[in-house]
Amino acid sequence: MLITPFFGEVLILTMMAVCCLRTYFIKKTRLDAITTFAPLAFVISILQIISWGFNFCEILLFLVSLIVFIVNYRSFIRFCNHLYVDTYSTPFIVFSSISLALIIFATVICIIYMPQPLSPKKYQVTVTSTYLSKQKDGSYKESDDLFADKSLKLTVYSPSSENADKTKNSVVLFVPDKRAAALAYEPYLVLLAKSGYKVYCGNFNFSTVEGNLKFLPTSVSRRNLIHNVRKEASDKKYFDANPQFSDAYAKEFEILIKIADAIEPKSKYFAVVCDGASDCFYKIKNPARPISASFDLARVSEYKTSGYGFIQQTDPLYAAIRYGLRKDKTYFIPSYLVTKTKDAIEAAK
Repeated sequence: MLITPFFGEVLILTMMAVCCLRTYFIKKTRLDAITTFAPLAFVISILQIISWGFNFCEILLFLVSLIVFIVNYRSFIRFCNHLYVDTYSTPFIVFSSISLALIIFATVICIIYMPQPLSPKKYQVTVTSTYLSKQKDGSYKESDDLFADKSLKLTVYSPSSENADKTKNSVVLFVPDKRAAALAYEPYLVLLAKSGYKVYCGNFNFSTVEGNLKFLPTSVSRRNLIHNVRKEASDKKYFDANPQFSDAYAKEFEILIKIADAIEPKSKYFAVVCDGASDCFYKIKNPARPISASFDLARVSEYKTSGYGFIQQTDPLYAAIRYGLRKDKTYFIPSYLVTKTKDAIEAAK
């Protein structure tokens, strides 16, 4: 199943709801232990943002959990001081009821716009992820050091042996756009692997593009901070035209080709796929393996969310707010782009 922040959101909403509802069903004198759910929900909402970025659902839950924490702050302090509670004041009950209404609103939003799950197992696709650290010699290797700089998350989508034979064990290398993490492209990557291609997705946490954003998670630094300093009207032009970004893409593809070449020595066909800034293909220097084909998702006019991935499935609320698009349960656009990718690869063989 598609890994999403939804389960963390459910945990936050449940903890906040129980915290606010206690004013209605707890009447006995006791230590108010349930109030600890308020700060816990607030902390988890912060961890959600660190893990998944500043998407609209996470911001909404952060704000609601902050309100719930503020409302329950005095109760939490009383609990920490081991003071018993016999009754709740009328203002506290009123503010708890308002908080509960906000929780219900946030729950409805999260349910309506929850990501559309896609199970790799259903399509006979195996997904494995490995974190690699950059070594002193410039190579990337898996490190057992817990505090090592995990510069690259390498996700491999492997088809069944039967499907792989149909494409003669061809390999596709993909680097996400700077405005999106690899997760936003998972519907496309899984369906591409289902077609028989072994897909290597390189999600680089830091490159020359992000500069001082090195300390931030990919989902935060790429989509949110870089996007927020660019106006929407010029956002795509900036990313597509600025040679700094295409240079970074080229370097990342060089690294990814070298890694895949060491793992797949018998594969004859290596194709590269990007989402915008396709001039980077011409800047790839001395690849470890000759590139058989290249394809740019952004060149397909039907793909309206270029640069942000397939957010109609992975982030429906963002797709609705930014592009006015509805959640798509049919996977039409990812499937269509898989067909276009296959055509480009097979035509180049």
